[in-house]
Amino acid sequence: QDYANFFCTYSYLYHQKEMLSDHVRMNAYYRSVFDNQECFRDKVVMDVGAGSGILSVWAAKAGARKVYAIEATSISKHARTLVEHNGLSEIVTVMQTKVEDIESLPEPVDVIISEWMGYFLLRESMLDSVIVARDRFLRPGGALYPSHCTVYLAPCRTPL
Repeated sequence: QDYANFFCTYSYLYHQKEMLSDHVRMNAYYRSVFDNQECFRDKVVMDVGAGSGILSVWAAKAGARKVYAIEATSISKHARTLVEHNGLSEIVTVMQTKVEDIESLPEPVDVIISEWMGYFLLRESMLDSVIVARDRFLRPGGALYPSHCTVYLAPCRTPL
């Protein structure tokens, strides 16, 4: 895989806007956070592949005590701006790095949230990073958002 091009694409605002404009997906994430505020309240959260920072902001607004927004691309500067404009700089720390390159955090995390699903679930190649984050930083008994998914397949034939 060409990781340089992969990360470059995600650093563009137009690409972030396209993802944020997917109202079905964004509403599902919004509901998963705010319908489960008790799972975020006073917790330490890690947002893997934070992108624009929207999930980090929502986790903080749902009551997280601390949020680590991990983003490998330069879009992290926009995430930092979003955090600042929402008055959440004391709660959300934006880190421009790959989660695989983080050696330690000040504390284990209670929740990992990530929008790791791409086309056909695995397109964005983020699942491996989420697993690394889980294995290195998630407190025993912690939670993953999302925690599971289902792929439905159906055979078809085309005359082409």
